[in-house]
Amino acid sequence: MSSDTHDHSLAPSTAFELLADPCRRGVLYVLFDTGEPMRHEQLIERMLQREVTSFRDRRRLRLELHHAALPKLTATRFVHYDERTRRLHLTDPESELKPYLAFAQSMEPTRTR
Repeated sequence: MSSDTHDHSLAPSTAFELLADPCRRGVLYVLFDTGEPMRHEQLIERMLQREVTSFRDRRRLRLELHHAALPKLTATRFVHYDERTRRLHLTDPESELKPYLAFAQSMEPTRTR
């Protein structure tokens, strides 16, 4: 393995840290499932419909996304948020994160799938 490949490799500990939080997992589930850029409000609506987090209140979910989940996800190379258009998208839908996310989703209760 070249050092170039190694530098871009996703360490399991990094993947598990990203997926440890149910709200971050929920964002990733929705983004991976749609595969297209999504407005912030659409993301909230889909997360509430799928019950992928413990938040059932739109306002609380919006705050959690704004202050915790989205900053953590956008600090990675996997999710981009355009503040001007308020759209989120995966930077690489076929990324190294996908198998970890598939495993996490397979372990979730049926309602989140």
